[in-house]
Amino acid sequence: MESAANVQLHNNLYSLFAFVGYLLIVTAIGIFTTRFSSKGVREYFIGGRNMNRFVVALSAVVSGRSSWLLLGVTGMAYKMGPSAVWAVVGYILAELLLFLFYAKRLRYFSEKYDCITLPDFFAARFGDKNGLLRLTLALIILVFMVSYVSAQFVGGGKAFAAGFQIDNTTGILITAAIVLLYTLLGGFLAVSLTDMIQAFFMIFALIILPVIAIADRGGLSIVLEQLKALHPRFIDPFALSLGTAIGFLGIGLGSPGNPHIIARYMSIDDPEQLRFSAVVGTVWNVLMAWGALFIGLAGRVYFPEVSLLPGSDTE
Repeated sequence: MESAANVQLHNNLYSLFAFVGYLLIVTAIGIFTTRFSSKGVREYFIGGRNMNRFVVALSAVVSGRSSWLLLGVTGMAYKMGPSAVWAVVGYILAELLLFLFYAKRLRYFSEKYDCITLPDFFAARFGDKNGLLRLTLALIILVFMVSYVSAQFVGGGKAFAAGFQIDNTTGILITAAIVLLYTLLGGFLAVSLTDMIQAFFMIFALIILPVIAIADRGGLSIVLEQLKALHPRFIDPFALSLGTAIGFLGIGLGSPGNPHIIARYMSIDDPEQLRFSAVVGTVWNVLMAWGALFIGLAGRVYFPEVSLLPGSDTE
């Protein structure tokens, strides 16, 4: 029988090969897109408004999910049970409505006024002659996006720490270096293409992992019985107060204010294709959300107590 040390070594090697492969892919994307993104400011920041409808759909939903879904929602499902579903319903509905009713008008007016950022758009749309509105919006975005991006780096750092047995700080620095590499090289196009690749990685992991975990425990019915034995709330999607449910639904209100999501709508080549993007994006959102929920539920069966988790961290 193979020793635990050898198993750990093999796992580390597989993780290393996967990481190197991923790094080569994103570097290649950055280099490949440099020629296009260096043509001008419009190409660098919004892909020259020539982005494919499928790329826009996946990039919009994945850029809004990231570590919040992979780590946060799975952790919520682990702690709360299926009632964590209310945290994903809000943004799924909000982004569907954005695609259907907001994105087309934004795409039209941003091209009409030749805007490449949200502050540009609002300044042009509302006649900001003294630049006060543009400055205010830029400061708001700066303050809140620093916190948002920092949270993504922390999530990436945790993933590296768990996969390579390194400290979180080193993982955060590696995450930041990778993101800066392909962003500086290829701009918006590189980010969008990388998002699309990550969308396939995420959907694969979020569907395959819970299926394997649940099958390993004997099937869904047995898993549900084990969850119920731990606590009835682990099988009850309504095991939370009305106020908490409404608060979770309110998470979706953040999507209209996220500039990195809104920029995807401004970048599509044909605004008439946004309905297609809405369908693809919503299907992807639903599948990823359910996968994250079931990973959390399966995790509770494998680790009945939080103290059994690595570092007692649900994320």
